[in-house]
Amino acid sequence: MGQTILTPHQSQFLELVGQEPDLVTDYYFTGGTALTEYYLKHRVSEDIDLFTEKSEVNQAAIEVFLKKISAKLGVREISKSQYLGLFNYYLHFKDGSNLKVDFNYYPFPRIELGKKDKNIQIDSLYDITANKIQTIFTKPRSRDFIDLYFIYQKQPFDLKKLLIATKTKFDWPVDPLGLASQFLRAGEFGDEPTMILPYDKQEMTKFFLILANKLKDNIFQK
Repeated sequence: MGQTILTPHQSQFLELVGQEPDLVTDYYFTGGTALTEYYLKHRVSEDIDLFTEKSEVNQAAIEVFLKKISAKLGVREISKSQYLGLFNYYLHFKDGSNLKVDFNYYPFPRIELGKKDKNIQIDSLYDITANKIQTIFTKPRSRDFIDLYFIYQKQPFDLKKLLIATKTKFDWPVDPLGLASQFLRAGEFGDEPTMILPYDKQEMTKFFLILANKLKDNIFQK
């Protein structure tokens, strides 16, 4: 797979997740860190996102697991927050560093299954891309545009088919005109992540302008 972008704490945590039968059965690794580690190597990402589509997060079981591995990881304290089905755990290490781990009930069936690493299911690039489309349509951040831009440099998915797949996954249509309007905002956001690979923000803005025009052309051709 080549050089890892994972920190030692991230890597050690995932190794221990991979040794836990119930977790590897129910959860898959997704989000920005999975995208960066397994597909793009383009930016720094700090959180570990573990999603399940099977059932609500078993908070008690998760906390038993976290307490069990704390000594091995050198964790001095664990704090948490919760919003609906999303449980955020903050591992505070003895060396002064921190790791945020999210366990999330995400009841949207994956479009396709990805590979496995460390015995953990890895979300497919196509599903992560569909998730990015949905996020950009609803509540985008700078990193979402950057991620989608880098995804398309590697794998230029058919946008029309991707929108259909996104609609199927989330059971909610992505309005092409609304998405085009969001694409035009690509250069507005300032909360940029720390990059590993350089990119030209003006080139990214032009890329999203082209995508927006393609969406508008498809609308008016109907």
